[in-house]
Amino acid sequence: MEMQANKCGHEWIISLTQQEEEGDLDAALIQVISDLLEVDNFAIYINKYFFVPVPPKLINTPSDIEHVKPAKIQQLLSKATPNKVRVSHAGGHTASYVPVYHLEDVIGVLIIETPQKLPERIGVMALHILNIYANQLWLLHKSRLDPLTELLNRQTFDKKVMEIVSGNGFLLPRQNVNKDRSWYLAIADIDLFKNVNDNFGHVVGDGVIAQVAKLLKYNFRVEDYVFRYGGEEFAILFQSRSQAAAYTALNRLRVNVADHSFAQIERLTISIGFLALQSIDTVSSIVNQADLALYHSKKTGRNKVTACSELALYDEVATTQ
Repeated sequence: MEMQANKCGHEWIISLTQQEEEGDLDAALIQVISDLLEVDNFAIYINKYFFVPVPPKLINTPSDIEHVKPAKIQQLLSKATPNKVRVSHAGGHTASYVPVYHLEDVIGVLIIETPQKLPERIGVMALHILNIYANQLWLLHKSRLDPLTELLNRQTFDKKVMEIVSGNGFLLPRQNVNKDRSWYLAIADIDLFKNVNDNFGHVVGDGVIAQVAKLLKYNFRVEDYVFRYGGEEFAILFQSRSQAAAYTALNRLRVNVADHSFAQIERLTISIGFLALQSIDTVSSIVNQADLALYHSKKTGRNKVTACSELALYDEVATTQ
């Protein structure tokens, strides 16, 4: 029996560590925990942002456990200790709380409800499996980041855009998303960045890129997605209620960059082009449209925000003059 358990444990670990996509990793974990417990009466809450203090999200659909409010989950995490299963008894059931942790940071919890106390060996195995999951999740997280800015990298961009326009997978973990919001893509480029490298050197140039990246992250919500698209160019996938509201958010970013005091640089600005994402568009078409709007911002004076939908109006005015 012990040999069989060891064999299963080995197979479970392999099933987790071979996953290269976050959604597949979540599915593998849910299956492994189901196999381990031999029941579906469990709930897994994970904060996939790691060091950002946001409430963990439910990644599975438990059979009987009610959805726990974010405040309650935060309370559970604050009381959790790595490598220790907490147990409570109420209403004729035993609830076991197994922490999910990366290094010494608790990033989630597995909640299991059973008629009797969970066997110790099951709790130990669950702790081990969740630790393997968290390590693999961290590796996937790091593989998506640009090392200089710690923004999402260019390789991640196409996949994220397609998941949004197709509605497959990408939006499912996002609970409480306002249905009135639409997704927008913005491309932002540092104006005259070549002058920074030429006049101050690439080390200062890298510092400028890193500082702009921080401003981008600061100006958008944790549930939005900011990428280093390439060189001094950035991409932002974000939700907004309308094009006017999206413009306001991007213009606020533009002003914040223009007002920021950069080390060794007297003044720095960015130009931005953006559009609403449509389900019929391909990634190349979407990027091309955003680039056209960005180019318009550049050629009409820089330090501007242009919506792609405005280009038709500009073209119409130009043809009538």
